[in-house]
Amino acid sequence: MLPLFLTAKMQNVEFLAKNIKDENGTVFADGGVVVYSERYLMTADKVRFDGKTKDLELFGNINMFRDSDEAARSDYLLINMEKDSGNFENFFLFNQGSKLWVNCGNVSATSESYLTNKAIVSSCNVEDPDWKITFTSGELNKQSSFLHLYNALFYAGGLPVFYLPYFAFPTDDTRRTGLLRPEVGYEKDEGLFYKQPLYIAPYDAWDLEIDPQIRMDRGHGFYGAFRFVDSPYSNGRFTAGIFKEKNAYASVEDLKNSKHYGYSFSYDRSRLLSPLFGNNTEDGLMIDLKYLNDIDYLNLQESGSNNFDRLVTSKFNYFLSDESDYIGLYSKYFIDTDQSSNDYTLQEIPTLQYHKFSDSIFANNFQYSIDAQYHNYYRKTGLEAQQFEFQLPATLYWQMFDDILHFSISENIYLMRVNYDGMPLKDNYGQYFRNYHALSSYTDLAKAYENFFHKIYFGAEYIIPSFEKQKGYLDRDEFVPINTEAEQIAFNFKQYFYNSGGRKILSHAMRQPYYFENYDYKYAPFENRIDLDITAFLSLSNELQYSHKGGDIVKSVSYLSYENSIGNFYLSHTYNKDEDNNYAALSAESKIFKNSSIFGEIQYDIGESFMKAWNIGFAQSKNCWDYKIVYKEDIAPKLTSSGKASSVGKRGIYLLFNLYPLGGVKYEYSLAESSKDL
Repeated sequence: MLPLFLTAKMQNVEFLAKNIKDENGTVFADGGVVVYSERYLMTADKVRFDGKTKDLELFGNINMFRDSDEAARSDYLLINMEKDSGNFENFFLFNQGSKLWVNCGNVSATSESYLTNKAIVSSCNVEDPDWKITFTSGELNKQSSFLHLYNALFYAGGLPVFYLPYFAFPTDDTRRTGLLRPEVGYEKDEGLFYKQPLYIAPYDAWDLEIDPQIRMDRGHGFYGAFRFVDSPYSNGRFTAGIFKEKNAYASVEDLKNSKHYGYSFSYDRSRLLSPLFGNNTEDGLMIDLKYLNDIDYLNLQESGSNNFDRLVTSKFNYFLSDESDYIGLYSKYFIDTDQSSNDYTLQEIPTLQYHKFSDSIFANNFQYSIDAQYHNYYRKTGLEAQQFEFQLPATLYWQMFDDILHFSISENIYLMRVNYDGMPLKDNYGQYFRNYHALSSYTDLAKAYENFFHKIYFGAEYIIPSFEKQKGYLDRDEFVPINTEAEQIAFNFKQYFYNSGGRKILSHAMRQPYYFENYDYKYAPFENRIDLDITAFLSLSNELQYSHKGGDIVKSVSYLSYENSIGNFYLSHTYNKDEDNNYAALSAESKIFKNSSIFGEIQYDIGESFMKAWNIGFAQSKNCWDYKIVYKEDIAPKLTSSGKASSVGKRGIYLLFNLYPLGGVKYEYSLAESSKDL
């Protein structure tokens, strides 16, 4: 094999073949020809290269690789290496990034695009593809990786489904301006639903999504989201929207508002002020502001979207800390969507906190910390308060018997004062002071056995009240409760089991406080938690509180989960006697069938004896397409004209169909069932 190296004016071209000859600047090669250039790697039976015009001709069994993700086959190729343009016959092009291929007769190429007539495009198997698009003419832009098709006919298998005079889509995942996947749906009382998002991304630092929608029998709306990045340590998002109800629909449904509108702003930032204070300092800013006039602003953003949170919370948090000190500023603003007026809703703006991390004083085993907080609670109508809190624990630690036994003695001081406003009270202030002692001891042991490893912890903490004094009026229900301490002892037990491979298979913890004075009842609720990994795929956990006073369970949270390559299963149960909450949820997915799964979910309120939501569905996924179909029933909240919260039960069918990399369509068909007060 004889190699010959030539240098073109604009590009270096290298030939490798069995036979090569040069006739007055024109190279002829045959016999396993390989052509190298800056952007191309090509093979062919025969090659002719004109060094003057930079025209490269390839004949027979041509394979061409352009850059790192584009491959093509052809019978004949004429390409100008200087202009990066040419012609192809019997052309097949494959894009590695998108998995798209194009098969056509003749193609003309420029430095910017490929142009073709009468072609087929798909991302499925070349032989008998599950879907394909035929078109009379098309253009693939090399720079933008955008494919434009004219007179496009879509086939599902061999069956023609629909025709579009023009169709365009990207062939890679680069952020770019364009239409996103539409959403289509139908509801009995709302009619046809259609949403067509528009995505605008002119710069890497920000993008904008605009989501107009129409519900034929209900109204129309407009939502938008602006996302941005203003530093390497931050990101933000601003959303806003409005939906206008038709008068007839608002009247029949007895809605409080005929327009639903709102906005939100979120922003996360680190390294805002901390660089000014040295390398050992860190900080964080989190802003999450929300405003809406009623809950339907959230429910109408998407078809089938339901919000069950009664309180919509806005937050502003900032902290600055180093190895020894922490400063925090927090604020919370609540909107109660069950109420027609927010004047009585208690807000927390702001809260200030200073915390001194544990540090030694006098000796290394004598530690102390400080925590001070200020809370401002306000509302337009009702009782308001400003609350100050101060806590100081100081603890002495030591060990005995080669660190088998650990002991500590601590002195704890708590001071609180509240100033009230907004309502006449006999005492417009309240203050509370408490001092108590705490003695604790624990042992932490571990032992290795032949097939497992066992670690055990046992400890006790004894609290002795020393001094307590209260003056004025203290509202222990509406504002931050006061943590009074009665004389008590609490026993703690923990144990862990690990198998021979080091995987934790069981953790178990118990806690039992006992009050020497009848604070509420001598025996506080017994707490027990167990986490069991039965196998590598199956786990069980339960957290339980048992009341000795009532002789019953007052709180229980249980989870059973199973997950492996062929499916998953999750079962949970939550019970809280004080909050009158008894709720169970079940979700499962089976992946027994290749490229497909069956799944479902149930949410059931045991206390109220009704099904809150349930769904069942089927999904199938292949290399070039997928779809999901779901039947579901749930309950959506709404606000009536009387200002009273109500709900409407819905059932419907949800379909999501997606073609790679074209995108897809989301469709939902639902029927309103019934309404009731919440």
